[in-house]
Amino acid sequence: MACPLASRACLSNRHIGGNRGSSAEGLCPVSRRVAVSKAKSSKPLPVAKPKAAGRRTEARPVRRRDAAATRQRILDAALKEFADKGLDAARIEDIADKAGANRRMAYYYFGSKEGLYLAALETTYFQLVEVEEAINVEAMDPIDAIEAMVAAKFEHYVKYPHYIEFVKMENLYQARHLKTSRRIAELRAPLISIIKRVLQRGEALGVLRKGVDPLDLYLSICALGFFVFSNRHTLDVIFDTDVISPKALARRREVIVNMIKAYLAP
Repeated sequence: MACPLASRACLSNRHIGGNRGSSAEGLCPVSRRVAVSKAKSSKPLPVAKPKAAGRRTEARPVRRRDAAATRQRILDAALKEFADKGLDAARIEDIADKAGANRRMAYYYFGSKEGLYLAALETTYFQLVEVEEAINVEAMDPIDAIEAMVAAKFEHYVKYPHYIEFVKMENLYQARHLKTSRRIAELRAPLISIIKRVLQRGEALGVLRKGVDPLDLYLSICALGFFVFSNRHTLDVIFDTDVISPKALARRREVIVNMIKAYLAP
């Protein structure tokens, strides 16, 4: 191809340079630029190097639903919802919503609203068992152990107010749901066996009266404390005072301790 700016100098340069193949040398400035441009455009594209054999890309971890945590959230929400509204008025949709789940999951874990209610009811009793089992009466003298048991009952009522509501509610149903529980044996209060051991030691040391029935003593301790919590609303109105304020409860606990100690005196 002739140089577009053919001139004697251009022709002379080509003649002097001889036949240089495809080299851009010996061409005029314009032709040289054209030749270099074509050479660059004809270079093969770089080939991607294959990845080293044996190297695997780490898979992004898949977030799995924590089934136990979801079930517990539903149960926690049910404790409050049933305690506040009762079995009939409580709705499974509201419970699931407060638990950050959906109603399908509630039915999956508990079968029905009644099944969820029973699970919540059992939970309230297991929480009581946990509190009672934590009492270390073996390291105390019998009188101090009695005081510790009364204190434990008060602490349980304060820490788990829904227990009061569930007990009242289930008694309205005449323990219909509790009777269907397969865990009745686990729900029996361990405090009775604890009281029995304390009474035996107290009798042996001569600091407690003889012939006290452990169950009778347990029921007396429960009743003296439970009444205030279960009737707090009506008592507040009638007596124009907060019967479960910290100060009132401290005074009430002291009264109960003194009453029980006087009853157990030899």
